[in-house]
Amino acid sequence: MKPIAFGRFVPFKTNPNAPPAAKSILNEASKDLSSPIVAIGKIDTQNGGRSLVSSGADMLAVVIAAFDSKEVYSNIKSLNKLFQSRERTLIT
Repeated sequence: MKPIAFGRFVPFKTNPNAPPAAKSILNEASKDLSSPIVAIGKIDTQNGGRSLVSSGADMLAVVIAAFDSKEVYSNIKSLNKLFQSRERTLIT
């Protein structure tokens, strides 16, 4: 099953004019669709990743948060903590 992505939930410089998405769309999509739901858009542990998981995201696209640092292992570990209370997946 192919995932369906929603975003942007956080402003980011690669597409600064993209309209923001409401977190409620994640919950609605997870109820109405059988595909995995992905939240995209410069998500990290400081700017709402946990609330996106709580709102229904099955996955978070976190390439910059994971790899834009010399502390890749530490970043991945912190991001994975967002999913500890749920059966969710982290993708990069």
